[in-house]
Amino acid sequence: MPRTALLAPTLLALLLAALPLAAEEPVFTWVDAQGVRHYAQTPPAEGIPYEVRGVRNEPIGTTVPAAPEAAARAAVNPEDQRNCERARLSLAQLDSEQPLTMDRDGDGTAEPLSAEDRAAQRRLAEQAIRAFCPPAAGG
Repeated sequence: MPRTALLAPTLLALLLAALPLAAEEPVFTWVDAQGVRHYAQTPPAEGIPYEVRGVRNEPIGTTVPAAPEAAARAAVNPEDQRNCERARLSLAQLDSEQPLTMDRDGDGTAEPLSAEDRAAQRRLAEQAIRAFCPPAAGG
């Protein structure tokens, strides 16, 4: 088998293996003057208050103490709520016994998920739940 035939699957495997590592980096979040919440891997321009959030949606730093009403607004952010619902739905589908498919190579054709791919997607869904879903009461 030629080396070039092994290159694409090897690169795909490396990228899939690196996804959980990239998802564990801190995320900078802030709200602009129009009320739009932003998420980035780098902090905003100087002078803009921001929070640094971890994968588990725990604040790990802030430039300005968060007011209680600001924390309440962040907890009911509609975009976070939609992302939470999508992540929970994905996890439920991945935990089911039904066969799942995914277009992994971008050719428009969905291929069946292997057990390894399913486990990787499950880890990503769990990370999204930790990032976007509010923590359970008392936990």
